[in-house]
Amino acid sequence: MIQVKSNKIRWSISALLALLILFGTYNSIFSIAAFLICGLMVFLVNKEATLYQMFFILPMANIFKMSPGSQSFFTILLLAYVVLHMVLPRKATLLVVLFALYVVIGELWGNSFNLFRTIKLICNFLFLSSVLNSEVEIDHKKSFFSYIIGNIVASVFGMMDSSMFKIQSYIGLKELGGLIEPGEEQIYRFAGLYEDPNYYSIGLIISLSLLLVLNHRNEIKTSIMLLVSTPIIYFIIMTYSKSAFLMLILFIFFWMYSLHCRKKYLQILIVIASAICILFLALSGKIPMLQIIVERFMATDAAEGDLNAITTGRFDLWVMYVEFFVNNIKSTIFGSGISADLIDGWGAHNTYIDIVYFLGIIGGMLLFAILASVSAQSMRVKFRRNVLNYSVSIFIIIMYFFLSELFYFDPPF
Repeated sequence: MIQVKSNKIRWSISALLALLILFGTYNSIFSIAAFLICGLMVFLVNKEATLYQMFFILPMANIFKMSPGSQSFFTILLLAYVVLHMVLPRKATLLVVLFALYVVIGELWGNSFNLFRTIKLICNFLFLSSVLNSEVEIDHKKSFFSYIIGNIVASVFGMMDSSMFKIQSYIGLKELGGLIEPGEEQIYRFAGLYEDPNYYSIGLIISLSLLLVLNHRNEIKTSIMLLVSTPIIYFIIMTYSKSAFLMLILFIFFWMYSLHCRKKYLQILIVIASAICILFLALSGKIPMLQIIVERFMATDAAEGDLNAITTGRFDLWVMYVEFFVNNIKSTIFGSGISADLIDGWGAHNTYIDIVYFLGIIGGMLLFAILASVSAQSMRVKFRRNVLNYSVSIFIIIMYFFLSELFYFDPPF
């Protein structure tokens, strides 16, 4: 295996891959070149360096394709990484194999089979099992920054739609309706390189959390944290996502908790004062983007406590799926199969409901058994534990309550 330990070489490769993936929206030959480079890395370069590159290109997976309607090259790379680096036998890996058999049998029983969805779902858990073992020495700072910078680069790419870079043909624009007066300019929600701004915002929120963890551990200066987090916060606001805005507020509380732990009380006052000033400016209409988000929260039905309005239509979907569970006990226990059609064409917008709908209670138990087994590996690592260590998990647990992430690339990373 070729050892890539130089940060300059690693980031040079990252820059090259990013440019090739971007130019791939102009001509697929560039995407193929990026895929070949990544493929060579999987087979020839040490697994840690390859892993950092995968963290970096993950946010670009939706445009890392031959064409807008084709399967992402990232799926193939993930499969190759898993096959090459899978460690057997291990409890977690054996559980994944059992889970895979359960998923495939469920699909065959339902007379439908989605090859790429099956590969993606199973590889996600095999990936976790393969990475979290004693043979892989992951540098958390390199992993964090690979993912953070990847999200920022992908966000910039998302703004570069033109006659040359046909970004929107891959992802589309999400229109924000119901808030604009007739005749006024329509507003679109920014989604980076994702198809939906809410799913896009998860990576941004996690990036902020990772920066905070590094800052709390004194591995990066506060000035660096602010410098990198500023564009991330700007992109979060551009999504006009209510859930992302609430997570942004939670991030500020975590930040103040970190400052309190380190006895930096002056900085706490500055954060509070800045937040109050920004909120005042938003309410007075001085910051249009924030004003629109506030208006979304202050919409009549939401202000009156209408749960469906507060959750932007999700509550009625949750009720619809719960009614299905009550009336279809067999599907509730064994699942409808991961290739099953959505109820009335509507997704649940809730990962936990999706687990029961597609996998059933039994499949859900297998899934959480895998997570418990994999998580047990981290319990062997001795470090000082506090709330901030688990901030990423807290953000994920909350946001997955409003989004369907079961079949996305992101969860294992």
